[in-house]
Amino acid sequence: MNSLDRLRLLFEEQINVMPIAENLLVFDQNSYREEMEKRNFQSAVVDVGGILMKFDIGDASPVPIPEEDIMPSETPLLIAFRMLIDKRRYFIEEDGRIAHIVTRTDLDKIPLRIGFFGMISLLETHLKELIRKYLPHWEQSISENRLNSARSLYDWKKGRKEEIDLVQCLQFGDLGSIFSKNQRFKKFDPEYSRDRFVKMMNDIGQLRDALAHSQGNLGFSWEELDTIIRFIRIIIDAEDQVFEA
Repeated sequence: MNSLDRLRLLFEEQINVMPIAENLLVFDQNSYREEMEKRNFQSAVVDVGGILMKFDIGDASPVPIPEEDIMPSETPLLIAFRMLIDKRRYFIEEDGRIAHIVTRTDLDKIPLRIGFFGMISLLETHLKELIRKYLPHWEQSISENRLNSARSLYDWKKGRKEEIDLVQCLQFGDLGSIFSKNQRFKKFDPEYSRDRFVKMMNDIGQLRDALAHSQGNLGFSWEELDTIIRFIRIIIDAEDQVFEA
């Protein structure tokens, strides 16, 4: 397992949903509506004669919790993200009893932002490895200004005795430029157009900047973020093919 595999394992499997889940509040049958209104809850679990039942805004009364409303506690965070796009909330069991709840609101918490940034870092690492392996003349694919910027950073890091190469000093936008040349992006998916590839890379760069600067609004809907993560996975999962230099 190389470093990229270990990183992918961390962000796609080892970080589960629990860091964004909330401990469950169980309401009394006689006061659950008032408690929900006070807390601005859309869903609640109600103790009905010792049996835990769920109530969602719009329901006539509490009803049994169906199996499809329960998310396993070991669910990877990025899979939980996709599940919460399709359904607004899930309950999570602990020791055989409903003990936690996770809702779409929880998607805005720090752990998921770390997951997004991790996936972008995986993409960046993967593309740089492809450049090292297949594109010995990659310098011809970016502007002189961008190349000089990379060289300046390289010289600065060498001065600090860092073990680094010029490829490592490329900015994320440079990677988009390199793989848009000669339609190299079609190695990832033959259906890609240049416009689509460039737009997705620009969106990823915008998301990366928003995450790095801890912006409250990332600038994308949850569905758009899901599209970005799917795009990253397609590139990382693409069969390793020789690129035209």
